[in-house]
Amino acid sequence: MSARPPREISVLVPADLSPLYPTDPERIGPYLVLGRLGHGATGTVYAAVDVRAASPGDRLLAVKTLVCPELDPPEAYPALARRLRALAGVDSTRVVTPLAFDSDAEPPWVALPYVAGQRLSHYVSARGGLASGKVVALAVGLAEALSALHARGVAHGSLRPSDVVVGPHGAQVMECAVVASAERLRATAPSWTGPERARGGAATPAADVFAWGSLVAFAGTGRLPFGSGEPEEIVERAARGAFDLGGLHSGLRPIVSRALAPDPVRRPTVAEAVEAVLAVWAAECAAREETEEGGSPVSDRAELLRQLEHAWEGVEPPARVPEVVRLEGRLARHRPRRALAMAGTGALALGMIGGGGWFLFGLFGQDEEDALVSEVAEEVSPEPSEEEPLTMVVRFDPAEQEDPVEGPWVFTPVDREDEPVRGRGVPTHDEWAEQWDASGEPREAVVREDAAVLCAKFCAAPDHLFIDVEGRGTWELTGSDFIDYLSWGPVMIVEVTFAEESSEEDGPREIVAVTELFTD
Repeated sequence: MSARPPREISVLVPADLSPLYPTDPERIGPYLVLGRLGHGATGTVYAAVDVRAASPGDRLLAVKTLVCPELDPPEAYPALARRLRALAGVDSTRVVTPLAFDSDAEPPWVALPYVAGQRLSHYVSARGGLASGKVVALAVGLAEALSALHARGVAHGSLRPSDVVVGPHGAQVMECAVVASAERLRATAPSWTGPERARGGAATPAADVFAWGSLVAFAGTGRLPFGSGEPEEIVERAARGAFDLGGLHSGLRPIVSRALAPDPVRRPTVAEAVEAVLAVWAAECAAREETEEGGSPVSDRAELLRQLEHAWEGVEPPARVPEVVRLEGRLARHRPRRALAMAGTGALALGMIGGGGWFLFGLFGQDEEDALVSEVAEEVSPEPSEEEPLTMVVRFDPAEQEDPVEGPWVFTPVDREDEPVRGRGVPTHDEWAEQWDASGEPREAVVREDAAVLCAKFCAAPDHLFIDVEGRGTWELTGSDFIDYLSWGPVMIVEVTFAEESSEEDGPREIVAVTELFTD
């Protein structure tokens, strides 16, 4: 008698993984979705399981569904497929490249290796300008990533600090699938956008070099290279070359200044940038060796690169914990009459784990909804009741908090019948909150310190804003940051997600994710 197929597998997942929203998919392609890793201007990133991987540590991957205005035109999909195929062929440990993708799914998706680390934007914001070893290693790593992309005929097109993750093995570039439009770059990423791109020009290697220079300047000083203010003001400064590199490693200023030139013709190539940065590091190593008895200067390029590989070793990746996952669910839908595109023969293969042979088959048949078959009987997950939804929009007013430090924290459910009016200037927090009507009585909740928080306004300078096209926050913070804000800030409107096991009968519900809503 043959062994029964496994009903469960173990997966190592992030300890603070955010739960799924009720409308999130259970499966994307052949992958079982576990939770949310993040949400941004080009879609939602989910933690998912590759059941074919033998080791629990290798089963976790990131699957991103691509939803953004850049993909609204039908002609965008052939171009998306070509770009994803090119990205899948990029040979570099510095770029997070697709494992598989389907540009004809509804919505399109791309599967990527799970990368444990911290966003460069968060790392620098929390610590300030980096020490010379780290900033040099970052400059070289980013340049290597861009060089690998350009070798495949791909320009990143919208590189910014939130697209770079740093960990013990250095920096890696992400978010390569969709190039942001000039309109979105001007509004949300002016500090990293070359003047020609802000004017509507195409994504080019020279534009990537400008972004490289801005990121190195930001990482080395802890400040925006063109200062703060309205996006139009920052774009105008970039067009004049009015940047501030005060505090940046003196050896890096010449090459970064060239990279930030308004005229793309005057910018260095990525290869020139690498050599210039390595020359700076060689000079620094030589000066250090001269102060040490018996030391000899390091001039070998391979040795310089080897030294830089150790610069980020002290950065600990986020913890991962084992989770037992049941093998059940359904596939994502597809657009009709479009050819399926997937990267790599491995993604097309039939999956099997364990001696009992739990298979993925029929993935490309007529009825995609019934394509996944296993011997595991489906168990219907209980839906949250109308009285206690897992996700709701609420108002947090720091003035209403009895204990803004320890909690629990008071919130009021809110709703609105109309759509927010966009493009009339950024309102104040109070003006924005007045547009929402209370839809329930005030309640109390506990905010987890490691809750995933996407800030739109409360984390920003007075005139700055971090939102996507739907008015949802994009600046990633933690529950601790949110709690701190509740001790001093103005009122805010946020979408909160509660832990599934939360119950008001057992005390205040626990909030595990917060996304601030705002308008421009």
